[in-house]
Amino acid sequence: MPVLNILLVLGAYAGNEFLSMQLFCQPVRWAALVLLASVGAFLVWPWLPARPRLLRYLALLLQGALLPIGIYCIWFLGPGALVVGLVLGFLLVPLLAWVPVVVAGQAVWRGLHSALPGSIVVFGLGVSGPLLAQGWAEWQFQQVEAAVAALPPSQRYELAALSRVLPRTYMAERLAGTLFKYHNYFDDFDGWRPPLHDPLVNVCLWLRAGQQYNKPGVRQANPLLMGHQPIAPIWPANVLSEQVALYKQLFPQEPVKADCACSHNGDAQGYLYWRP
Repeated sequence: MPVLNILLVLGAYAGNEFLSMQLFCQPVRWAALVLLASVGAFLVWPWLPARPRLLRYLALLLQGALLPIGIYCIWFLGPGALVVGLVLGFLLVPLLAWVPVVVAGQAVWRGLHSALPGSIVVFGLGVSGPLLAQGWAEWQFQQVEAAVAALPPSQRYELAALSRVLPRTYMAERLAGTLFKYHNYFDDFDGWRPPLHDPLVNVCLWLRAGQQYNKPGVRQANPLLMGHQPIAPIWPANVLSEQVALYKQLFPQEPVKADCACSHNGDAQGYLYWRP
């Protein structure tokens, strides 16, 4: 099973990274570190029984994060992806949708059945870490919502008014960078895609509206979404001008553009040639 787990993880990474349509874009730095640490702990666990107890506790703590990570992955893909994986399993690649379930399920089993004293508590602390982070993100999201709601309706899309009232926080930066820097919604036809993936922002948005920009309610979900057009095969750069202007106004010290593309297909590579 340890070798199979390694092959499953490598297969999921390769399938997401190198297939023509990359479903999960580049995770932001903190998300990448959490993912690497938790998956790394999961993969090395079978070789840790003879290691110091402190190291085993640390590995168990890190594996606790895999439960909310696995739930997030299935939420992002949609439960239907699991059904498709079973129906088209003979193609092998669709079965990769089950990797988060398999990994998270094994992690939970280890947390519940480990011989380490207090293993359930340690595993539970690992589970709570991402949940506490999500609570912090929700608090900041509500601060942004309150700041925008305090403005008269006629000023809620004016740069000067927004710049005056908005907090310069982590969540405000993420929300202002939507459409061109942070990829918040799964969509097969969204043109060149913003390449950075932040789960904290995505969950806050999902709790308020659907997962696609062309569905009703999304403007209300993201209080800093300045303007958009219906999904087209390729996003023209001028659609993003208002959003980029807001981002520059609020966070002039931050780079407007990420230094990577979301996938290896043509529309995503087009992002590399965009000049904000």
